[in-house]
Amino acid sequence: MNTKDLLFSRKSVRTFTGEPISDEDLSFIIKAAKAAPVAMGQYENYHLTLVTNKDLLATIERAGGELFGDPERKMLYNAPTLVVVSANVAPGAENYTYSSAAMIVHNMALAATELGIGSCDIWGCIGAAAKQPALVAKLNLPEGVTPCCAIALGKTDETFPLREVPEDRITLNVVK
Repeated sequence: MNTKDLLFSRKSVRTFTGEPISDEDLSFIIKAAKAAPVAMGQYENYHLTLVTNKDLLATIERAGGELFGDPERKMLYNAPTLVVVSANVAPGAENYTYSSAAMIVHNMALAATELGIGSCDIWGCIGAAAKQPALVAKLNLPEGVTPCCAIALGKTDETFPLREVPEDRITLNVVK
C-alpha cells in the first residue's frame, strides 16, 4: 500500500473477531512503534507492554468502563492484544511526553492498517488504569514509568477502503 492510500484508509476498528494476530505481524507492528519519533530522541523514557492475558484485559476494560460510569462497557472491543505505551513523565514535560506516546501508537496503527489488522487507540481505559496502583502493578512496568496510552489490536472482518476526508474537518488559518 502506498503512503497516500495508507493515510486515507486508516481507521479506528471497534469490531474485533477475538482471534489473535500472528507473531510475525505483531513483530512488524512493534518495530513500527520503535521507529516512531519521540521528543529529543529520548527513547529510553518509553516502554511498551504487550498484554494478551484475558483476565488482565478485562480488568483494564472494567477500569475504563467505571471511569465512564458503565463497568460493563466494552472499551477494548474484544481485541485480543493491547500494547500499552508507558513513559517517564517528568514534571513540565507532560505535553511532549504524551505527544510522543501518541506518535508511537499512531505508528502502530499505520503498521496494522498496512497488514489489514484492526486497531483502535485507547485512552480512557489507560487513563483510568493509571490511577489504580494495583492494576498498574499487574503491568509489571519498570520503575518510574506511567501508562500513557495504548492500542488495541486484532483480526477484524472490517475492510480498509479509501475514505474521503472533509476539507473542513479541522479548521486552518495561514499566517504569512
